[in-house]
Amino acid sequence: MSRFNTKVNNTTTNLAGGKAFKMDAEQELLHTVLTTFLEDKYYENGDERLERIKSLVAKCEPEYVAKLAYVARKEFNLRSVPVVLLGELSKIHRGDDLVRKTIENTATRVDDLTELVAYLDCKLPKQVKRGIRRALYKFSSYQLAKYRGEGKSVKLVDVFNLVHPKPQFATEAQQKAWKDLINGELKVSGQTWEAVISASKDKKKDWERLVTENKLGYMALLRNLNNLIKNNVDEDILEKALAKLTDKEEVKKSKQLPFRFITAYDNVEGNRKVADAISVAMDYAVGNAPALSGKTLVAIDCSGSMEGRPMEIASIFGATLAKANTSADLILYDTEVYEFNFSSRTPVIDLVKRIQKEANGGGTDASLVFKYAEKVGKKYDRIIIISDNESWQDSYSSWGYYVGGGSQAQYNKYKKNMNVDPFVYAIDVQGYGTKDLSSPKCIHLAGWSDRLLDFIGIYEKGNSMVDYIKSITLK
Repeated sequence: MSRFNTKVNNTTTNLAGGKAFKMDAEQELLHTVLTTFLEDKYYENGDERLERIKSLVAKCEPEYVAKLAYVARKEFNLRSVPVVLLGELSKIHRGDDLVRKTIENTATRVDDLTELVAYLDCKLPKQVKRGIRRALYKFSSYQLAKYRGEGKSVKLVDVFNLVHPKPQFATEAQQKAWKDLINGELKVSGQTWEAVISASKDKKKDWERLVTENKLGYMALLRNLNNLIKNNVDEDILEKALAKLTDKEEVKKSKQLPFRFITAYDNVEGNRKVADAISVAMDYAVGNAPALSGKTLVAIDCSGSMEGRPMEIASIFGATLAKANTSADLILYDTEVYEFNFSSRTPVIDLVKRIQKEANGGGTDASLVFKYAEKVGKKYDRIIIISDNESWQDSYSSWGYYVGGGSQAQYNKYKKNMNVDPFVYAIDVQGYGTKDLSSPKCIHLAGWSDRLLDFIGIYEKGNSMVDYIKSITLK
């Protein structure tokens, strides 16, 4: 028996008390970052999540942390967590321009910089100063004025006084804006819709003009439908806005998936005409989702720990995948499986709301997904599980419910008995740091960006999400 060179044990216990599998530091950081708004979750509060991110940053290669910050901000549109990654990286990494380069690449809005300064409590390492200084050259006078940060603990003028950007490298317009900012005279101006509405003395009239002159881009129009209603724009103006919203080519050109429409729908739920238009646009947006070849099973965890935001995310993902792929089957599961039958003509918003309504909030037994697949006798090419990855692996959960042989055992059994080896995508909507399944073809995806659907194609070509992060080039 080997005494010193022993086997590595990759099993652990998840937060629900079940047996699970460990993630390495890179994978855990990725999941933790892409599933967080630093808010309280069912099994973990925001402060605990923040401390876990900090500890994981110290365990990963600096370049990986930098690239993850870039992807989190640029591709997943997260705001706070990239600031944490950059702030923590700046505290422990020295000797090259990685931090400077990453800040310059990652800064998308001016307030990304003020947030970073605030996170570091205005104690800025040299490379942070250089990164912020270089990033400031990217922003127009309008952007600087919009994010002056008046009333915040760190204002934009504070950032300028800390990093001292060089005017000789700025355009004439930027030089004037910088001078006005320092003198307290920088104001929002220009003809962008934000500038028009910010300076407006008659918002009804200006919203009508913006719609009539087609000054609102597709997503700006979608986000401001409620403002059109609140400002009581004329009926013919609203009709014009809804005609653009439901133009199939406009939806296709926007490249948006149904995820982007759900907030707008909820905001206007009392206005049936506008809500119906958003529903039509959402159905067109399903066409922007990638089609998956072969047979797909979509399984949504509807247990108690998925209540609230996680279930909202899961229902939108599940409905989009099922609607976009006519060969896909859809089930819900907790300690039972619930077949979800629907017509292909059912609007995607109705599928979303029905999924949310039928979620029972019981315990979690992901093994039922594979039991179901075997029971119906289908050889699926891929199984997509949308969950918080807090299933039970033992015969009994910590709460005393019998849960059979566990997810891993049932997964192995399904493959053997059906002579099939499907891809299994576990879409993690919470990022607690463990996984239910371990196999080369079991892929754990994190977050709720529409980019996740693209990653399915990336994986089926033999790459991984971690590999994708590492492949990023910071200019």
